[in-house]
Amino acid sequence: MKKILVVDDHTIVREGIIRLLRELLEPSFDFDEASNGQQAIDMVSKGDYSLVLLDISLPGRDGLDVLRQLRQIHPKIPVIMLSMHPDEQYAVRAFQAGASGYVTKGSASDDLQGAIEKVLHGGRYVSALQAELLAEAVGEDHGNASLHKLLSDREHQFVCMMTSGMTMTEIAGALSLSTKTISTYRTRVLEKLHLRTNADIISYWITHNLSK
Repeated sequence: MKKILVVDDHTIVREGIIRLLRELLEPSFDFDEASNGQQAIDMVSKGDYSLVLLDISLPGRDGLDVLRQLRQIHPKIPVIMLSMHPDEQYAVRAFQAGASGYVTKGSASDDLQGAIEKVLHGGRYVSALQAELLAEAVGEDHGNASLHKLLSDREHQFVCMMTSGMTMTEIAGALSLSTKTISTYRTRVLEKLHLRTNADIISYWITHNLSK
């Protein structure tokens, strides 16, 4: 029996994904659930999974951090990142961290099915847009690196949430972090991007086409 681990902090989302996969995949699959990153890490350490479906926006430890640790624990296990964020914001970072695929939660069920089938056969699921973004990232790495490349995954996530219109308090609540910690992220972002205000950050994000 092949086992898939579904990691998401929302029970209704996990149940919905599993219900969908039972319809899409052959009956030989079984499913486990994890509600946070540490639980997922513990389960992968002890279990034998064919695939992990990992939400990128988890409270506490974000999905990319969890992905990196899963790669250390079990380098060969395929991990597909599930995200409510568009490809432009996180896909490249996900692949650089070792993801086998990146699928947005707004994608058609066929996309998820295709991604699962591809990675279970040893491949990587990369859409045409994602391939273009990866090619651009490689080009930037060989040229002058943009300042936003210096941001950590959590700092990058903070800016994406801020530029979507969320307040510091809302971001802190969504990430299960203190407002003091969020304020620290803001300070670090301003320093790394050589900026002074929130408006400067938003302007930078739009100018570099990172707000899609």
